[in-house]
Amino acid sequence: MRSGLKAVGYVIITLLLLFILAPMLVILPVSFGSSGMFQFPPSGFSIDRYSALFADDRIMSSIWLSLTIALVSTLIAVLVGVLAAVGIVRGGMPFKGMLESFFLGPLIVPLVTTGIGFLIIFVPMGIVGSPVSIALAHSVVICPYVVRIATATLRQLDPALEEAAIVHGAKEGYAFRTVVLPQLVPAMISGGMLALLVSIDEYTVTSFLIQANTITLPIRIYQLVSLDINPVVTALAGLTVILSFIVIFVLEKKFVIHKYLEM
Repeated sequence: MRSGLKAVGYVIITLLLLFILAPMLVILPVSFGSSGMFQFPPSGFSIDRYSALFADDRIMSSIWLSLTIALVSTLIAVLVGVLAAVGIVRGGMPFKGMLESFFLGPLIVPLVTTGIGFLIIFVPMGIVGSPVSIALAHSVVICPYVVRIATATLRQLDPALEEAAIVHGAKEGYAFRTVVLPQLVPAMISGGMLALLVSIDEYTVTSFLIQANTITLPIRIYQLVSLDINPVVTALAGLTVILSFIVIFVLEKKFVIHKYLEM
C-alpha cells in the first residue's frame, strides 16, 4: 500500500515538472526547426533562425540595451541590498521584521502598480524613456532578490568569528570588511546573477517607461510575436532559455543558491 502511494507521488511530481518545464523544453527544438514558426515537433533541422538573429540590428540593439540596463541595475541592487541586509540582521533598529517586509515589497506589489508609480515619478523629471529611468526602475524590482539572499547568508554566519577579531584588537569596521564581507561574496554573486536574469526578463514595469529608441529585449520579443510574426523570435527565446539554464546550473553548483532562498 505504501509503495503504491509512493509510486503515485512520483508520477504526480513528474507530471508537475513536465507541466512547468514544457514551455522551455518545447521552444528549443522549435528554434532549430526549418518548418513553421509554431510547428512542433519541427519537420527539419536548421540554424538559419540563429544566423538571422545575430544579423538583425534591431534585435542586437535590444540585447545590448537590456544587458547594459541589467548590469547597471544589478550593481545598484547589490549595493543597496547588501547594506539593507546588514542593517536588518546586524542593526539595532526596531521593527526589523517590518523593515525586511518593506524591502521585499516589490515582490508582493503588482508590477503594473509599480510601473504606474514610476511613470508618475519620472514624467516630471523628464527622464521617461531613457535608459536611466529603466535602470532605476529595474533596480527596485530586483533588489528584493539580493536582500533575501544576503539576509539569509548573514543569519547563517557564525558571529564568533567577527567577535574573535574584535577581541584581538580589530575595530568593528575592519572586522566587518575582513571577516564578514568576504563571506558575503557568494551571496552577492548569486543574488546579483539572479537579479541580472530578472532584469533582462522584466517586461511589465519596462512597458510603462520605454520609447522608440529604448526597446528592451522582452518588449522586442513581444513585438516580434504580435506585430511581425517573425520566426527569429524562437531562436531568441531558445538562446535565452539556454543561457538561463547555464547560469542557474553554475550558481547552484558553485554556491548552492537554493539554501539562501529557503524561508
